[in-house]
Amino acid sequence: MDVSEKQKYGYNAVPRLSANALSEYLTASSTRRKSIVQAAKFPKTAIVARYDAARDGITKYLCDLGRDAGILIDAIDSQKTRGAKVDASEWVKNDSALSVEAIDSFHKAMNKLGLAKLECRPVVASQPHLTIEGVRISVSLDATVHRKESVGGLILLFSKAETSTTSRVERCKTAAVLAYLFTEQNLKYLGSPDHKLCFSVDVFGGNAHPTPSSYKKKLDYIQSSCEEVALRWPVTAPPTDYDGPPWV
Repeated sequence: MDVSEKQKYGYNAVPRLSANALSEYLTASSTRRKSIVQAAKFPKTAIVARYDAARDGITKYLCDLGRDAGILIDAIDSQKTRGAKVDASEWVKNDSALSVEAIDSFHKAMNKLGLAKLECRPVVASQPHLTIEGVRISVSLDATVHRKESVGGLILLFSKAETSTTSRVERCKTAAVLAYLFTEQNLKYLGSPDHKLCFSVDVFGGNAHPTPSSYKKKLDYIQSSCEEVALRWPVTAPPTDYDGPPWV
């Protein structure tokens, strides 16, 4: 390989998953689980996150004390302008269109999400990973949630691909539990952690999912799944076209 060519893959020696990947892992088939671990151990270097503009616009709206709908409208207009530029790539056009759709979906569902009376604030501190059964889980809160002396966290989920209602709900519940675990470990300086203030918001589904009262049962499943990931990690081989750092 020409040294000037950028490698397509990276390599993570220590077991790690994103909150989204772990949420999917819990409801995935055995074959899909293997793929999730492989993708986390040997991540593609060219992956660029979608929905950044939608995430920023929705978060700004939630953290505005007046919940000014103009913030969402401005975010939509900004993405339409971005996607309409003459030099916009196909990726940018597609991302802009998806962001517009996401913001619009959130705007239409806002009144039924149950977040109207909750105070949301921007996340200002670094967000360290959680470690569960030897696996590093990256949890990125989009806002902290406050009520009197209590604190929680909110995660926005942008997924159009999940067609199973049951799997979609379970993934959202898992994200809410992870938001609570993060709050428990890292946000006590802001107040008393309250699982009732920890949510995941399914932007395209138009629903907010609080941490379930039976979250301890879900936590047991999360822990056993992370234990499985840790066992799979050292024996997981790279893709056939792997060109990243030495891994053995």
